[in-house]
Amino acid sequence: MSLRNVRIIAMKDFRDVLRDRRTLIFMMLLPIAVMPLLMIGLTKFMTAQQRSKDERSVTIAMDPSTRNALIALGREWVAENRDSWAAYKAKKVLEQEEVASALGAVGDSLRDTDAEAGEAESAAAAAEEQQALEKLPEFDRHMLAGVADARAVDRILELVEFVRLADVEGSGALTSGIEIPESVPAALNDPRLAVAIQDKEIDAAFYMPPDALTSMENTDGAVAAWLLHDSSITMSGETADRMDDFIRAVGRGRLEVRVREAQLPAHFTEPIYVEVADVATPSRKVQAFLGGLLPYMLLAFCFGGAFYPALDVTAGEKERFTLETLLLAPASRFEIALGKFSVVFVAAIVAALLATASMAVTFTQGILPADVAAKLDLTFEPLALALTASMILPVAALYAAMLLAVGLFARSFKEAQSYAMPLQFLCVLPSMISLIPDLETESYLAWIPFVNISLLIKELLKGNYLWEFYVITIVSTLLLTIAALFFAATMFKRESVLLRT
Repeated sequence: MSLRNVRIIAMKDFRDVLRDRRTLIFMMLLPIAVMPLLMIGLTKFMTAQQRSKDERSVTIAMDPSTRNALIALGREWVAENRDSWAAYKAKKVLEQEEVASALGAVGDSLRDTDAEAGEAESAAAAAEEQQALEKLPEFDRHMLAGVADARAVDRILELVEFVRLADVEGSGALTSGIEIPESVPAALNDPRLAVAIQDKEIDAAFYMPPDALTSMENTDGAVAAWLLHDSSITMSGETADRMDDFIRAVGRGRLEVRVREAQLPAHFTEPIYVEVADVATPSRKVQAFLGGLLPYMLLAFCFGGAFYPALDVTAGEKERFTLETLLLAPASRFEIALGKFSVVFVAAIVAALLATASMAVTFTQGILPADVAAKLDLTFEPLALALTASMILPVAALYAAMLLAVGLFARSFKEAQSYAMPLQFLCVLPSMISLIPDLETESYLAWIPFVNISLLIKELLKGNYLWEFYVITIVSTLLLTIAALFFAATMFKRESVLLRT
């Protein structure tokens, strides 16, 4: 075998590949520009959608007595939990990066919530807010739970549009799969309400007994509140979540009042609790997330980098009638096959490296906020990176050999594409197994192609060195690569395959 012939054939095919615009787009532009832009855009879109959903008002139908009871419960909770309320407003302002206007914002909110508050009470609320703002980092878990409850109360008091049950104009028949449970109270057992929710005229309907507030004073019983909603509709499900959080917050507040009135210790209702001590730092958690995502991205872009060059130097040359000329050159069929393999192999590695670098920049500079990225110490051990890189080589070789065989077998570039697309699913989809959070790396998985590589890279990036798994993975992948190369080389020796049109 002449390495000079291999080099000449490889350089010739490199020039042909680099002149192909489709190859440049899929091998370079897609991983380093298009995909990062799509990821950043998708992340920002999802964040904006979530923020929009959190800030949207919901429409709830209820009778006047229920509305009055609901507002009374919310205002009573605020009055009894001033510290938590002030802390929530301080935290909310801090999150909005408006610390300078914290006192005014919280003071206004408190005045809006309790319209009867006098000037003295407003001044006291502002003082409470200032203290909460200063002590926010020192709050214990009870106070932090109170802050979460304050958010639940605020979202009902401020982000709900009330509609009278009698004013709901739902008309028409219920669609298939929609029915009102028989257990709901008579006030909500009305098809008009379900139709109105279905047509998004309202998001939900809520009912509390007229004597709810009085019944809550009785420690021997409990009040049942009912919410009619459609969980298959996004905002209707959001309404149910908000109302559930509100009722739970009010219930916890009422329980604390009962404990104080009975002069019981604060921990009376919580005789045992768990203090969770997570040894995983935020950086470790991000590494675990990347360890699940990166293998899939690497294998997908590695296949994409090999896809078009492999088909171009085989089926593409058949269409251009240049393969016959190459066969007349003073080079053996094996040297020709090895030269073409080198081109596709390098293209796959370049695409994988470009994709990895691009995704790293995208994640740290484009998706994560600057302050969060600065706090995270996203460092991977050099040995883990080296072993991960060593896994890319056999994968790129396997992809190159398989795609060369497909390109040689096909009569045209279009036919080669139709063969290669199913092959892409068979090669890339198994790598999605790394996205399964708690899958154990059993030894038998090391023999399953692509699954073994994906799981191994995931463990390596987390700093887990599974040497037996690594050796089996390398051996099994190399055996598969050798088989694919042998098949491609065999096809190069068959005139009927190389010259058919």
